[in-house]
Amino acid sequence: MTNRHETYSAQINRVTTYISAHITETLRLDDLAQIAGFSPYHFHRIFKNSTGENLNDFVVRRRLERAVALMKANRSAQLTHIAVESGFSELSVFSRLFKQHYEFAPSQWDRITPLQLSKIRQAPSSLPLYTPAELEQMKDAEAFEVRLRDLAEQTIAYIRIVNAYANPQQIMQAFLDLTSWAKVHAPGGTLIGMSEDDPDVTPPEQCRYDVCMTVPAATKVPAHLSVRTLPACRIAAIHCVGDIALVDRAWQYLYQHWLPYSSFLPDNIPAMEIYVRAPEEIGWETFDIDCAIAIVPNEGIS
Repeated sequence: MTNRHETYSAQINRVTTYISAHITETLRLDDLAQIAGFSPYHFHRIFKNSTGENLNDFVVRRRLERAVALMKANRSAQLTHIAVESGFSELSVFSRLFKQHYEFAPSQWDRITPLQLSKIRQAPSSLPLYTPAELEQMKDAEAFEVRLRDLAEQTIAYIRIVNAYANPQQIMQAFLDLTSWAKVHAPGGTLIGMSEDDPDVTPPEQCRYDVCMTVPAATKVPAHLSVRTLPACRIAAIHCVGDIALVDRAWQYLYQHWLPYSSFLPDNIPAMEIYVRAPEEIGWETFDIDCAIAIVPNEGIS
């Protein structure tokens, strides 16, 4: 039973990763079922049982979250372009679904106020939210330096945690399981944590966190691990050595201050915590990581 459950999880992970990577395209049920390895008849039920959402709701939510990311990164972007770049067929469809999800129209959002104040995020974060003025001061106060670099295409093995922010022990165990396996079967890889969802706009119980290890392309993995390709990309990264509060400030600075004033938009790739030193080396209360987002030139959305 455990092996079957792990196999199903890996198949659903494969299709949700595909959806996120092709969110602007037409996503047909038959194609997604084939990617998952299930018949279309059974795919809907298996998908909902595995994710807690039906397929259409998941696709709509991911498209809205992509739209929110683009709106935050480019505060002057026209909503028509945002809708198209997020996979919506028409602005009216985007506007209607945005209002249903966040309780106000996209034209009413200042693109700065956290969407966690809407109905999707009732539980306040234990970490503070910083104002634009405070973020402006952080570059010098925290010595935040955003560096750009290119990553080659990589194969990653990963363990996915759902409702990640409520399950820190599960995340820790995933790190231990993955690194223990990799030491024997794929030594020398880079440890990466990937936030599949933005906790400011995604309900906490639906936030997914992937504990990843880069591995050679032909590596065979056990059933409890999933595998995918991380495409070649350019990243903007801040190197952080400190506690979770420092890491959170770095993320807020990167997303809410640096990105909107840069000449880039976020690529459709999850945010990454690239470990310079692993938790087992530095401890679980201190981080030595690059907080990194994949970026593309800001062209075509104005």
